[in-house]
Amino acid sequence: MNSVQCPSCGGIVREGTKFCPSCGTSIQSLSTRESISQSFEKEAPSASKAMKHPMSSRAKLMYTLLAVILCGIFLFIFTQHLPGGANPVIANQPDVAMASMFTDVKLDAEPISVQIQNGVISFPLSILLEKKFVQFDYQAENTSVPVLAYISPEGKLVTSIRLCEPCNSKTFHIDGTELACGNCDTRWKLNNLEGIQGNCQKYPPAPIPSTVEGNNVHIDESIVKHWKIRI
Repeated sequence: MNSVQCPSCGGIVREGTKFCPSCGTSIQSLSTRESISQSFEKEAPSASKAMKHPMSSRAKLMYTLLAVILCGIFLFIFTQHLPGGANPVIANQPDVAMASMFTDVKLDAEPISVQIQNGVISFPLSILLEKKFVQFDYQAENTSVPVLAYISPEGKLVTSIRLCEPCNSKTFHIDGTELACGNCDTRWKLNNLEGIQGNCQKYPPAPIPSTVEGNNVHIDESIVKHWKIRI
């Protein structure tokens, strides 16, 4: 007959014997516990494997959501640094001439004199129509603000602060349908001051609103006087 070894004292016990003849340990209860333990050990890996699948799916979902969030943040930051788009100030400016005034022309801004009265800066529209691109310096109370004005290819009056802030240049010229900084050669579209090339694209000459009253261009003096540099 087959025999087994008593796990308690090591004695030899015949198969089917309920108690160890040497120490009296119950062989049947030990066998039962061993069987349960062996069964659990065999089933445990399967249960563990079964548990891995839902965790793996959840992890994949979490990684996917994280990737989407990071991409969204990146796109948001990236688009915030892109120049371009419609300029609301220029879009609301008055039309003062026929469209397509610029066809491969190169212009330097010509200095003009302006009048300041009752909180309004004014200069003749006829001078702008003639020269197409003018500039002046607003002076008041230890304040000097450079200003330029031109007529866009769409025929709109455009007035703006004459400053390329990153490189501190006050010199600009028109080259065809582009406005170019005289220092860094950053270029913007005349129609909306959308950046085209160069390191200072985010900071075109800041547009300021103006109106046409009779034969004069009017600019609110307080807008120019209180203008603050953007960087």
